[in-house]
Amino acid sequence: MAKSLEIKIRNFTMDIKKRIYMEKIYTINLSKLEGLEKEEIYDLLKEKLHLPNYCGTNLDALYDALTEMGGCNINIVDCRENPDSIKGCATDNIGSDSSVPKKGESYIDKIRKVFEDAADLNPDINLSIISGKYISKYISLYDYEYKKGRHYLNASRRSPDKLVYTKSSKEFKEMIPDAVSCFVIVDNEMYDEPRLLLSNEYRYPTGQFLLSVPAGLIDANDADSKETLGGKELSPCEKAAVREIKEETGIALSDKDVIKTVNPLVFSTPGMTDESNALVSVVIRSDIKDQLSQEGAEGSELFDGFEILTKEEAKKILKQGVDNNGIFYSVYTCIALMYFVSDMWME
Repeated sequence: MAKSLEIKIRNFTMDIKKRIYMEKIYTINLSKLEGLEKEEIYDLLKEKLHLPNYCGTNLDALYDALTEMGGCNINIVDCRENPDSIKGCATDNIGSDSSVPKKGESYIDKIRKVFEDAADLNPDINLSIISGKYISKYISLYDYEYKKGRHYLNASRRSPDKLVYTKSSKEFKEMIPDAVSCFVIVDNEMYDEPRLLLSNEYRYPTGQFLLSVPAGLIDANDADSKETLGGKELSPCEKAAVREIKEETGIALSDKDVIKTVNPLVFSTPGMTDESNALVSVVIRSDIKDQLSQEGAEGSELFDGFEILTKEEAKKILKQGVDNNGIFYSVYTCIALMYFVSDMWME
């Protein structure tokens, strides 16, 4: 019995590794097919799946093409507003290419069923069905059926078109994170030694003011616009850091200050969410007297003052695992404390 279970686990692990390292990854977003004429649907499928132009524009032709495909991953993203259930659809739908849907079944449902049936027949296709609903840029919940009958839920800030799960290894390594977390060290004449600048920010899921670093989402235009600081061209993450520091601390960075990316992308809880943060260090060398302010808070943001810590104070909080009020803090605050007390910011 134990040996049988071990074999099953080993085979399942091999299936996952095969899916991860397979180079050909195709993603079909079914919502993009809505409203298209049938010919337009098949033109889009041919483009996405790299099918030959002579492939017919009907379900039978799509099925034949899929069953003949070599090793690949296919992600079907079905986050339509009100997708009809396809459970219980008869397998003989293939071969009936009527564009008039049966009761409770749309033509797009039929296309999804063709992918599922073709994957059942063709062992070289690793099919994943991604369902759920995109709620907002702040949080959405997706169900990944990564293997028939096996599901995994993912909380995400991403739209269906940008989910991390659907990316190739190359795209994964080049993606821009969702947000930025900033390690702000004040190293100027204001203090007799360098200080770590943190704030007390109200975090709704915890119901507490948590010791926090300046942080925020990376905007779309951060990837497009060009900005410099001290002669250095800023990355999208660093541009977001400049903006968030101004909003949450009142500090307007100048050319005297030093900014650098500590880590371009970190997952904090990858067992639950694909949310990612860039870690950016900013060393304040300019005069920021009278600049410190939390009046730039936007929307739901609530702050209750700053904590400007010496190295010894930071070590104490790091060692005890809670702030000076006995409140737990986030993983990014923990990393900021370690970064500061280790003197890595000086390198």
